[in-house]
This record gives sequence, structure tokens and C-alpha cells, in this order.
Amino acid sequence: MAVFALIGTLWVHYEFWGYLIVRPGLLGSAKNIIEVEHLIPIRTDFCDTDKPCGLTIDKQSTLVEILNSSQGAPYSPNAKPLLNHLQAQGKLPSSFEHNVQEALAIYSAMLQSPIIATPDEGYTQDFLQGVVLIGKTKAGHKRAFVSARGDQVANDHYPYYQALFAIEQNGNSIQYLDGQRFFFEVAGIEGFEGPLVIFIIWGVLVLIFGCVPTAFIIIVDTLWQHRLHQQSED
Repeated sequence: MAVFALIGTLWVHYEFWGYLIVRPGLLGSAKNIIEVEHLIPIRTDFCDTDKPCGLTIDKQSTLVEILNSSQGAPYSPNAKPLLNHLQAQGKLPSSFEHNVQEALAIYSAMLQSPIIATPDEGYTQDFLQGVVLIGKTKAGHKRAFVSARGDQVANDHYPYYQALFAIEQNGNSIQYLDGQRFFFEVAGIEGFEGPLVIFIIWGVLVLIFGCVPTAFIIIVDTLWQHRLHQQSED
């Protein structure tokens, strides 16, 4: 029962948050980008389920602003894993670029990638806000890496995406290569995730489906044996 409860707990945690135990860090394949050409903040225009969205360069966003906000927003993750990696490698630019239109071509490929979450009725999957890194691998292959969050796909339930794309034919061909996503909450149950929560839920499940039925069976069996004993004496 304990084993089945643990498997069930991990499954529920994965289905809701998008990972088993610990939030994923930077996508491993993104670290293959060793030459940074552009670092661009992006976001979609305001849109809803009745209005198509369009990706734009977020000219109001600054690198310092995102670095500071990411440190104080543990339940609203953004590009911190990417920025920390670039900083550790000594490749973090001093500021964002706000005039690289090449980043906007990623939008359609991103929305068609398998990591995009399917929203509940009345919500949209089209919103993105984050950072696009364009650079090259050691072999000289051009890559684009997107680190962005989406709008809520269910009540207070937001997706966070990381996706790697190959850029070929002078930017005319963009192919999805790799990605990951997880979710976070901004109200109600934010922070109710991770190892401690898994342990608590596992304990509750063991108690409900293991200890309680076992205790009930023991009580019933004891009463039954007591009754049989009385009948045999009579």
C-alpha cells in the first residue's frame, strides 16, 4: 500500500506541477549554445480567446529589472536559470537588445511545439512573456532558446516554458528540438509543491487507504472471532 501510495502521489504531483520532485533548472540542451549573439525580451500583445495574439519585443523590460524581480519571486519564475547560467559562463550581456526582429519568428514554432499547455475553456495558450537567446553551438549551428511563462491556462495556474529551436536557411526555417515545462500558482496554493508536499500527501494516502482499512479489518476480525468464541462456549 505504501508503494502504491507513493507512485500515486508522484503521478498527481507530476500531472499538476509538471515535474516529479524538484523544479527543473535550465534545459540541458540549452547549455550547448556557447556563443551569444542576441538576448531579447519578448511578450505578446494583450489578447484573449477572441483576439489573435502577436509577439512583440518588450522594450520596457531591462536586464537589471528581470534579474532583481527573479530573486524576489520564487512562485513566478522567469528567465533566472538562463541568466544565471550565462552569468556563470561570463557570457551575460550588459543589457537586452530591443531591435532584433529575428526573435519574433519564434512565436509560431513555439505555439506549435508539444510543450505548450492545453488551456481550460475560457483561457488562452497564446500569451508568452520572457527572453529569447539566439546564438551558436560549438559546431556553428544556430540555435534559439526561449525561456518564458504563459498566461494562466486554468484558474491561477500558469505554465513556464523552456524550448530550444534550430534556425536554418537564414532564419526562414525554425525547427523545435527540445523543451520542458512546469506550472506554478500565483494564488491559493502557491508553494504547495516539492518533496515536503509529496511526503505529506503520501502519508495521508497511506493513512486513508492503508492504516484505516487495516484497522477496520482488525476490529471486524476481532469482533467476529469474539462472537465465534462465544458461540463455541454456548
